[in-house]
Amino acid sequence: MSATSDEALAGRIHAAVSEATRRYLVERRARVAPFTRKHFSLRGALRINRRALGKDMLRTPANVLWAVPQLLARGGAALGRKLGLDSLAQWLDRLPPGFKTDVEREIEWLIYSELLELPFAQDGRNCARDALLEEILAHPTISRLLIPELIRLDELAHRQNFRQRLEDYLTTYTASRTAAADLSGSLLSLAAVVAALLQFTPGAMAVGGATAAAIAHHLASANFLLGPTLGALYYGLFPAAVSSGLLVATTGGLIVALGTLSALAGVITDPLQQALGLHERRLLKLLGALERELTGQGDGYRLHDAYVARIFDLWDLLQAATRTLT
Repeated sequence: MSATSDEALAGRIHAAVSEATRRYLVERRARVAPFTRKHFSLRGALRINRRALGKDMLRTPANVLWAVPQLLARGGAALGRKLGLDSLAQWLDRLPPGFKTDVEREIEWLIYSELLELPFAQDGRNCARDALLEEILAHPTISRLLIPELIRLDELAHRQNFRQRLEDYLTTYTASRTAAADLSGSLLSLAAVVAALLQFTPGAMAVGGATAAAIAHHLASANFLLGPTLGALYYGLFPAAVSSGLLVATTGGLIVALGTLSALAGVITDPLQQALGLHERRLLKLLGALERELTGQGDGYRLHDAYVARIFDLWDLLQAATRTLT
């Protein structure tokens, strides 16, 4: 293939990925309202926030206590950058924002697995779906590129010992026999489905998901907040001079009170925010951030290029495998 044709093909793939990405985002935005009704109405809020009746009863008060030092650290980092103290600013930026609660983890899981449908692993559970990759594969330009190679792979799969030969071949790419076996099974399954239906189907592609870590920091905006009132309440309870016994008793009582309140607050505030459309606006803002990453407008990792590279890698792998093992 000439350099000109290579450039033309790359241009078509980039355009196809961009168009498929826009379709994916339109579909995700259409899911936001049903998603918030399901998970932030009274019934959904009860199901999610019951997770606060465990270790979150300790984590939430700890996060409240940590809020002021964290705010001071962020201000110090900004001041350090202005004064040219980059090392100090970077050290302050590395301070953790607090403890991630079980409620936050559950909302994070729901956003990845139900709203975005992007690959995500958390606490022993795994979402293997990559709805964006499926949308890209279904694009006519990508389908015309990959389907002939997959049909050829399916034809070769019926030959004796072909799967073993394919695994041996893929070991050179993955440097792992286990990974090669998984990849071989995925490719052959995908080839069989495509050969039977002459199209990509949802869930058929399990070769692996592109990274979505660039958007993880936006997910906190979908969670309920205790607000500054409780922080002011806490510091109002501790005058300058108190006995150690009173301090311990008050601190312990406050931790229990804040933990219990945090477990109940979401049950009240989530349905209220859902009714006011606040959760919906926050999730639409999240999708806006994801769109900037996918279109290369963000400051982080360009997910668009990651998906383009995945299509090229898959095409090269299929071509090499079918030609080498023919």
